[in-house]
Amino acid sequence: MKRSMSVVAALAASAALVLSACGGSDKGGANAPVDEKAADIQINQQDRANLKEGGELRWAISSYPDNWNRANTNGNNANTATIVDEFLAPKNLLADEAGKLSWNPLYVESAEVEAGPPQVVKLKLNKEAKWNNGDPITWEDYQASWKALNGENEEFKPASTDGWNQIASIEKGADEFEVVATFKESYPDWEAIFSGVYNKNAMATPEIFNEGQKDAPNMDWYAGPFVVAENGLDVAQKMVTLVPNEKWWGEKPLLDKVIFRTIVEPGAEALAFANKEIDVVDGLVTADQVAKVQTRPDGDLRESSGFHWRHFTFNSKSGVLADKDVRKALVKGINREAIAQSDLAGMPIEDISKLMLGNHFFKPGQDGYADNSGDYAYDPEAAGKELDALGWKLEDGQQFRTKDGKTLEFTYTQLAGIPTSENEGKLFQSDMEKIGVKVTMDTQSPDKFNDILDNRSFNVIAFTWVSTIFPMANVGQIYGCDSQSNFTGVCSDKITELTQKIDTEMDRAKRIEYTNEVDKIIWEETMTVPLYLRRHFTAVPKDLANMGAFGTKSMIAENIGWMK
Repeated sequence: MKRSMSVVAALAASAALVLSACGGSDKGGANAPVDEKAADIQINQQDRANLKEGGELRWAISSYPDNWNRANTNGNNANTATIVDEFLAPKNLLADEAGKLSWNPLYVESAEVEAGPPQVVKLKLNKEAKWNNGDPITWEDYQASWKALNGENEEFKPASTDGWNQIASIEKGADEFEVVATFKESYPDWEAIFSGVYNKNAMATPEIFNEGQKDAPNMDWYAGPFVVAENGLDVAQKMVTLVPNEKWWGEKPLLDKVIFRTIVEPGAEALAFANKEIDVVDGLVTADQVAKVQTRPDGDLRESSGFHWRHFTFNSKSGVLADKDVRKALVKGINREAIAQSDLAGMPIEDISKLMLGNHFFKPGQDGYADNSGDYAYDPEAAGKELDALGWKLEDGQQFRTKDGKTLEFTYTQLAGIPTSENEGKLFQSDMEKIGVKVTMDTQSPDKFNDILDNRSFNVIAFTWVSTIFPMANVGQIYGCDSQSNFTGVCSDKITELTQKIDTEMDRAKRIEYTNEVDKIIWEETMTVPLYLRRHFTAVPKDLANMGAFGTKSMIAENIGWMK
């Protein structure tokens, strides 16, 4: 399933997209420590014996799923990912709090790798694992997933082809429960590809893949501990109700019901938690939210390292932003640290400077991290000189620069009611004005977010990418020429060449070197501009166990429950 896929999602008080891959890692994972707290998890970890059987969990989400196919570009949404990946779909790989990966025996008994080249991976599947329609999970499901996601058929619209496009074939092994994947050369992040799997019927045709689950998930195509309850989709109220899967072969879920309730209004989810109307607010991002949830007497604010990073995306196909040199100059006019300080003001974070990002792939303190942003540091004087040299002059008495009678201007797409989007837009507009650039606010409803990206109907927009524990596995997803998730429109032959090396090089040191070369090109091309890395804050009642801020650790949905 490649849950490490970068996800775009509407999180609480923010908009976010998800990268493709699962949630485990070795010491090089995306959630490697960024400070002394980053390896921590806070989930009230308990044995099942200490927990009650029964009860319900009410969970706040900020957008109702509009496409349940997580592999499709329109299903690449963080809220959808929470429901589907954690509760409904196969989860082949598990990670502990240190990010160490292991195969989930409920789905995969073992995996063998022949280094090659060509590299060959053999998965032995659990014969007891079945889709909800009763069909066993077999090699055919993996083959169908590969054919839909490898990018060869352009009618399929996957959020990412990373990894799948490195496979030459997937075939039947000794029996239908052995998957034999032969790569074109080699692929070091092969585990990311097989972190899950899709039902072959969901991958059958482009029409089914793109449109087959737009209104509702087809429960026959899932195989997790929970299912959507009968009449569990309330489109009017934008609520999703899950119940235990009677066909589940693992340990019975402790909870009787999980209710996902869409709360769009910023701050309303925190107030609902304070009033005991909901039990989980995941991904708190503002001081106001934190203050509200902390008024609940039995509430608990849980914290861990984060996968989420804020950034600006520049649309290179729009107006003056088509000029790379203009984009490069504009970056020097952005006070990124001031934006981070403003966004995170009042949050329980000791040192915001440690969360600043100078790299698009690696995080501060992580193996491979290099701050490649030096040439693009905040320097409004330099920005002005570069714009002057490009012919965009600021004449006496004028507020904004002009060239050949045209004003240097573009729009910033602001998501109404999303505090980070609005705050970053306001500060970005102010920074640009200081260097003589006119930025007009284009205010849009958050529920238009996916459409805005899909249609590239923006000039500059800010949102969150949700990374994974495989920092080098998704270069092509955001920056590849043919990727549905490359919202910048920049096509770099050099990035394409380096991505192929990153995808096949087994020497980790060389992969890191190649990845940092790509990072420097992204800065040079001014495709996306990273701002800062978020820490993860989740509010839950104190007596809720095995739930909270997970860091690199995998969530086990059937083990979430209430203390006795």
